[in-house]
Amino acid sequence: MPLARRVLSTENDRRTELLSISVANSLPVIGVVLLDWSAARLLLLYWLELGIDSVWALVRSLFAGRPPEIETDSLLVGALAARQYSLTVPRTGLRVYLTSVVVLPVTVLIVGMAWLFAGALLVGPLPEPSPDTIAGVTAAATGIFISTGATNIRKYFYNGEYRKHSSRTAFRGLLFRMVTVVFGGIITLVLITAATEGPEAELGALDPTAVGLPLLLMVICFKFTSDYLGVYSDRLAVYFKSYNEKYGWQEPPSQAKSIDGTLTSAPERVRPVRWGRIIGGPVRLCQHTGLLYVGGFGLLGAALFAIGGAWGIVTAILVGSVGIPVLLLCLDQFLRYGTVEYRVDPDERAIVAYDRLFGKALWRIEPWDENGLRVERTSVDSLLGTETVTIEHAEGEYTLPHVPDPSPVVAVFDRQPERAKQVRPGGDGLLD
Repeated sequence: MPLARRVLSTENDRRTELLSISVANSLPVIGVVLLDWSAARLLLLYWLELGIDSVWALVRSLFAGRPPEIETDSLLVGALAARQYSLTVPRTGLRVYLTSVVVLPVTVLIVGMAWLFAGALLVGPLPEPSPDTIAGVTAAATGIFISTGATNIRKYFYNGEYRKHSSRTAFRGLLFRMVTVVFGGIITLVLITAATEGPEAELGALDPTAVGLPLLLMVICFKFTSDYLGVYSDRLAVYFKSYNEKYGWQEPPSQAKSIDGTLTSAPERVRPVRWGRIIGGPVRLCQHTGLLYVGGFGLLGAALFAIGGAWGIVTAILVGSVGIPVLLLCLDQFLRYGTVEYRVDPDERAIVAYDRLFGKALWRIEPWDENGLRVERTSVDSLLGTETVTIEHAEGEYTLPHVPDPSPVVAVFDRQPERAKQVRPGGDGLLD
């Protein structure tokens, strides 16, 4: 029965999407047949429709129910991705992941630039539209926005499809639509050019009214057919590696991790020392090679200005080339460890990394989970009189940086740690 319900739900979603596509594609037919639209109005409408699809894709991305797929080792954003913190929308099952909000401006910028590029390619070569053209196309675009919005609200939100998507997979289908619109627009421009003055016609001399009704209907049919194929794109999954989901050949996104953080009354709570939560970041410079490129380009620019004797500019570039990477690393260090404490319970023999700001357990490890245990003293540890504990496990490494005394952590495990250098735990440091 669950399989039957899922098939019925899929078919209902498909009917709703087909209805929306039929409404969106019937408006150009009405405009061309009954209102005597030219090719300029048709391309303008398709460009606006592409913008409408982009807006709803951004909405779906923001409210996707699965965490964004971002490497936790990446600078700044990776620290937030490791927490998978989300804000819930009251009285709904919707949630907004903090990482999705952080990367949203970049996503908007990329999608917006792609949309503007499509506009420059499709609408840019045509004459400036008249007020009547703008009014008619705006009315049609409003209808498309309403029908597309109703489909998204019913299919994505009401039927709960958002639970299966991350912010990346929520854009599924948008690229295909962009390619379709651009390709159809290029065909239309070629037809306009051929009907105006031949292949050597200048862009400023193109006449959108030169293309007749049959050719415009051919373009509309091409768009109509491609949209219908997009609805049934999930059927292509049988020819690819199938995950029994409606992502075609894409691997479904992972769900949010659930960490057992019940050590609320743990007798031992270990925290990085205050200075270690900030200045420990530059030690990890080798893990973020992009900052080395930033510093290298800055030094190259400083050398060029030094040739001209602009020593004020040279000084500013040198300070920025060194200061900006260091500042970013310190901020990344604070985001990762500034509010984290390590709760240790020798009786349960478990360690839980708990973020006090977000009220969320980040990871939990027990003796049988670890594959290696190291205690080492970095240059920052030598300065602070602390030590850094690294716990290896099957999925990677957990690092407890700059703790004053690692003995409560080490006591949980069945082995003595490997030590890069034998030092007295909690030894005196310059910043103690």
